[in-house]
Amino acid sequence: MPSILLALLTAFLLIAAPIVSPAAPLKTYVTEFSVTGASNKDELKLTLQGLLASRLNPNQVQLLEKPDKAELLLAGSYALFGKMFSIDVLIKNSLNGSLTKVFEQGEGQDDMIPAFGRLAQKLDRELAKTQAAVTAPPLPVSPAVPVPVAAQPVPPATAYKVDVPVAKGEGSYVVKSDTLPLNAPGTWTSDPLSGVLSSIALGRTLPSGERELFVADAHVLRYLRKGAELKRIAEIVMPVSSKILAIDAADLDRDGTPEIYVTIVDRKTVSSRVYAPADSGLELIADNQPWLFRGSGLDLKERTIFVQTLSSGGEYQNGVAELVKSGNSFKTRNSRTLPRPGNIFNFSLFRDASGVEKSLVMDEDGYLIISAADGSQLWKSSDKYGGSETYFNFESYAQLRAKGDKYGWNFLAQRMLVLPDGTLVIPRNEGSVNIGNNRTYNKHSLFGLQWSGSILREVWHTRQSPSYLADYAYDAATREVVLLEVVQRTGLFGKGKTALSINKLD
Repeated sequence: MPSILLALLTAFLLIAAPIVSPAAPLKTYVTEFSVTGASNKDELKLTLQGLLASRLNPNQVQLLEKPDKAELLLAGSYALFGKMFSIDVLIKNSLNGSLTKVFEQGEGQDDMIPAFGRLAQKLDRELAKTQAAVTAPPLPVSPAVPVPVAAQPVPPATAYKVDVPVAKGEGSYVVKSDTLPLNAPGTWTSDPLSGVLSSIALGRTLPSGERELFVADAHVLRYLRKGAELKRIAEIVMPVSSKILAIDAADLDRDGTPEIYVTIVDRKTVSSRVYAPADSGLELIADNQPWLFRGSGLDLKERTIFVQTLSSGGEYQNGVAELVKSGNSFKTRNSRTLPRPGNIFNFSLFRDASGVEKSLVMDEDGYLIISAADGSQLWKSSDKYGGSETYFNFESYAQLRAKGDKYGWNFLAQRMLVLPDGTLVIPRNEGSVNIGNNRTYNKHSLFGLQWSGSILREVWHTRQSPSYLADYAYDAATREVVLLEVVQRTGLFGKGKTALSINKLD
């Protein structure tokens, strides 16, 4: 008898308990845009409708071809005033009868795609509110005792912190992503720096305890020191026609002072520079170098700088070679051919458990390819990694004939590092726009992968962070990653902002 009563009580509790499930995507219809001030109105109506629909979060909306069964109706309008434009979207919610409006502004055609990316982020936030309202369980009601509603604490900033694999069976791992107060021990985040920075390199730790940091955007190289505060020591502005693609640091001549290798494309030629930090700032020691640079290795004195040249049509050529420094002059040695589609920016070398060298290449779509020393392919990933907004382009008649675009676009792959234990660190950027040459990323993670002899296995990953990771570096002495995170895009009212952050990898 007691067992029967217990079973009945259990069944009653199961029925009475509120069931909370994740919100189902809302049935959504996107109307044709109304267009004001543009000459090609009829064409833009459908084009803008497609741009908006393709950027909506599929976890929040289920697109419909007809409006009759839609729970949400998104009505868009586009207005052009000279060079300025405004995109407005009215959200009509049939579930509760509410009307909400979001908008985004921009200037010129080049800002059109990024503006839709920013607009999609605003829509994400608004739709999240709608889903939360739909799925919120009813509060218990008692006529005698009112139920207080406790305020939910705001979660503090999340630090990168990961655990190494634990022995739970082959292929299993644990990821620990601690929630720590901002700038707690093992973490640090700078105030936003002006501009959208794209590359970072680490220098020395000075006797004062300060750490040298070198950062760059497309036209400016900055020398910073991180101690109790972040100080700017020097700033070099490049010629208007030049574009900085990447920076790296190494001490090739082993004199205790690192060199800063700045990869620069000036119109149709590679015109790179090499600097050295000095008391007065940055000293130029070599100009007009014909190579693209990329560093490999974690320690300044042990790091190799690989180089590669470009053809007159902007194509990578002649494989890669190692750079040698003698005084203030440079030469190359140990040339090697990379497996296709390898180039100076998308390859890395590592050794397997037997000490045999393997090459890692990230193709233009973000897939990882492992190859043997003879170039034969051993494995290719099914997941995409990387994701970069840094690019250079050259006029190409072959590109014009093949794709109707007079420029050949070259996006730099994300940096791939090899830790002392053989773990490959590879970032992944994700975003609302990643179509052709239009790329906008707004969240990132770092992944630790190890070669098992047959495949790359994930052994850890960091929690996803809401920013575009432009570049990063690793300090082997402190086991810290130094991240360059774009936190605000270039727009009508500013040049964008980038934050530096330092996080411990445990």
